[in-house]
Amino acid sequence: MSDWIHSRYLRHLDDTALGGRPVRIDLSVRRLYCGNPACAKVTFAEQVDGLTVRYQRRTPLLQHLVETLGILLAGRGGARLLCILNTALSRTSVLFHLMRVPLPPAVIPRVLGVDDFALYAGRYGTLLVDVGTRLPITLWEGRDAETLSTWLGEHPGVQIVCRDGSPCY
Repeated sequence: MSDWIHSRYLRHLDDTALGGRPVRIDLSVRRLYCGNPACAKVTFAEQVDGLTVRYQRRTPLLQHLVETLGILLAGRGGARLLCILNTALSRTSVLFHLMRVPLPPAVIPRVLGVDDFALYAGRYGTLLVDVGTRLPITLWEGRDAETLSTWLGEHPGVQIVCRDGSPCY
């Protein structure tokens, strides 16, 4: 908390469309001095709860919309729907925001599928799959039992392992 004002500046925020028209918020924001002498930051900008987030030019509501459309429709489809919603964003920008969305925590499966496959010239890879959801968990180069044993030791909770017919495991 600080009351020592350094300066003011105008911040431009895009928000979700209202009545079919794009909304842009022009917000006057104070820059404040930090009162803590041990702090490396000399000044900081105030944030308005629910309206601003550091380094963003969109409101949290619009940012959530962009991320959701990125998850559902990916690049080109998300950009097209955002254009219909009066928020112009390129497909690469939608994909950029999609890549910033944190992944859900990994769930250790009860039933694990292990499959090895040939890459090229005698090189192999191993794929671990959650048999219940049929989703891949991890992929690594090689097909040795020690790597699999190490992975199983680091991820307790696997009860059943289904493997291919390779004698390596």
